[in-house]
Amino acid sequence: MNLIRLFRRGAVVPLIYLAVAQAIGQLPTARMTAIFPMGCQIGAEVEVQVHGADLDGATGLQFSHPGISAEVTNVGERKFKVRVAGGVPAGVYEARFAGALGFTNSRPFVVSSLVEVLSPDGNTTRETAISLGVNSVINGTAVSRQPVWFKVAAIKGQRLLLRVSAAALDSRLNPVVLLRDSDGERLARGNDAGLIDYTPAADGECLIQIHDASYGGGTEYFFRLENSAGPHVDFVSPPVVSSFTGSEVTLYGRNLPGSKPSGLKAVDGLSLEQLTVKISELIHGDRPGGVLLPAATVVLDGGVFRLAKGKIASNPFFVGLIEGKSPAIEQGDNETADRAQTIPTPGLVAGRFFPARDVDCFRFPIKKDEVYWLEVFSQRLGKKTNPYVTAQLIGVAKDGKESPEPAKEFYEIKDNPGGREFNIANRDVSWRFQAKSDGYCRVIARDLFNQVEDDPGRGYVVTLNRERPGFRLLAHPRTVPSALGSTKAIELMVTHLRKGTTLPVQIIALREGDFNGPIRISIEGLPEGVNLHPCEIRARQKSATAFLTATEPAASFTGNIRFVGKAVIGDREVAQVARPTATVHRVGDYDKEPVFSRLAKGSALSVNVDDTEPIQVTVVGDDPFTGLINGKLTIPLKFKRTGEYNEKINFKVYGISQLQKFPELAVNKDQTEASLEIDLAKFKVPAGQHTFQLAATIKGKYQFPPLNGKKTDKKKDVTFQSFSPPIVVEVKPAPEPAKKKK
Repeated sequence: MNLIRLFRRGAVVPLIYLAVAQAIGQLPTARMTAIFPMGCQIGAEVEVQVHGADLDGATGLQFSHPGISAEVTNVGERKFKVRVAGGVPAGVYEARFAGALGFTNSRPFVVSSLVEVLSPDGNTTRETAISLGVNSVINGTAVSRQPVWFKVAAIKGQRLLLRVSAAALDSRLNPVVLLRDSDGERLARGNDAGLIDYTPAADGECLIQIHDASYGGGTEYFFRLENSAGPHVDFVSPPVVSSFTGSEVTLYGRNLPGSKPSGLKAVDGLSLEQLTVKISELIHGDRPGGVLLPAATVVLDGGVFRLAKGKIASNPFFVGLIEGKSPAIEQGDNETADRAQTIPTPGLVAGRFFPARDVDCFRFPIKKDEVYWLEVFSQRLGKKTNPYVTAQLIGVAKDGKESPEPAKEFYEIKDNPGGREFNIANRDVSWRFQAKSDGYCRVIARDLFNQVEDDPGRGYVVTLNRERPGFRLLAHPRTVPSALGSTKAIELMVTHLRKGTTLPVQIIALREGDFNGPIRISIEGLPEGVNLHPCEIRARQKSATAFLTATEPAASFTGNIRFVGKAVIGDREVAQVARPTATVHRVGDYDKEPVFSRLAKGSALSVNVDDTEPIQVTVVGDDPFTGLINGKLTIPLKFKRTGEYNEKINFKVYGISQLQKFPELAVNKDQTEASLEIDLAKFKVPAGQHTFQLAATIKGKYQFPPLNGKKTDKKKDVTFQSFSPPIVVEVKPAPEPAKKKK
């Protein structure tokens, strides 16, 4: 089973807002599904083509590294000449298409130290196999219901390292990779990392066969096939460090320069080398960086690294960062409780679930009345593991007598504040406890997946720390909420604003320790005329929706913005920048398809002042609008139509549960004003501050904005959903009746 399919399973929670499916209709929004080829050699240039939907009026292709540039070569076919400067490090960066309909979602783009080759069409038989030279990489796409073929020269005794990258680059491909001899006999099969390590017994020619596991194909089923004489890193020990400056790690892999035998064998049965290096000597990149990690990894700091051998860089690998204390290393002879390895508290220990059915025991000293958090990181480090932990608190009296409490079993973390769109439920372990007496916490760890094969790459980290309150934030852009339909679709998310548009961005709080206070959300980098409506993640809540409205933007805009959350923890104010996230693929039905998400590089925003929201709703006056709990509330509204939208519109109230059965507000074709009258007593709206929106399904004809600076007559029939900016109301308690004088 492909690694990505193992990562993204777990509990989910319903969302207030779900993404609109294109099937039910929406205004055109630019989305990129692929960029091909998806890589370029350092210091070279390549022509690429962008694939996706609503990619009209191409104006640019922007990258997350300033050393990568692009110019349009063919507007209609969305082709660009991409240049990579000589100083750009090997790595995986992000590209976004920009056009008349704004920024798209991002797609990975690889900068490599290898010679880049483009796979032609037609190599679907052994006879039409395409040659792949040493230290080169082929950019290809899978063909539906057929394999594609390549060939490499085989030299007796000379190692072949072949590697296929797909899912880590946002491809839909679940690759099956086979190495065959010239007669078609199978020699080797790619492992879960897409790697084939094979040493020929004779000179000749080897064939490489690639197809999707379910024989899918097309532009979204792209891959990169590397034939490299450079290094390959299978895993790193320890998988986390305390610093990216002075820390050292040991790399285990193949073709490692200056290495020595490790005495370990990989799952494919081949011996691994080991090499100890300083983290500062490696090529450092940002996440995701071409590494396939579960969404739950967001709770960890860390980076993506590569090892260089001369001018050839290795595959990317992830190293976590837990500042403050260097990890202890599991000793290997601690398989029983009476031989448990003692780890200082607070502290962390790194180990491996190895060999098969391995059991590791640890003891952490604890102090009476202290509150601790026990964490086990393994799947969140990108490992194919399912940790099973038994933890037991044992009090120790002054005379040494031990008083054990009942043991507790832990399997997985079900908490998922990100919902379906960014599911961070995982198979690791987290436990909060308060010590009743001095003593120690005994931890016994094993891997439920580690029952058959010896895999030294199944790393883990166990930490025990005193409780420390804090929080992290995520920002996940959304299309217009689908409150009017029953769609189960999740789109590729972008944040593009037309003039007068209001769009939601989900802000997710990952609370740490005992922090449950409110978090105020602000934003940095907004252009003039674009506003963030007041937003707060309330006490004990896990998320809130931030609404951006392009009221009167002065000019079109493309750039990055930053959501910032501030909260008071103890006697200090703490600020955190929200990490941007992205949906990897469009999902038609989240009950039937997995939803893959990842971190992104930057929260991109685009604004087009030449494109106007067809239906605009504004309130007359400043909110909050105030009313008594036993009275009525009147909210005056104005409506503006732009373009060919002539039908009567029925607006419904969303956001206040008590108003689910509130009658729709009908607005006729020529009507520009109306009032929303709410009987607060009848609908039993409770006292307090509430926020709602007006939403409607609208039919009409969308007029495209100017394309590449020229006016266009292009139109499109649309049925879309329109949401007003948030409307805030304050419901006050009824005044107490005056007391009668005696």
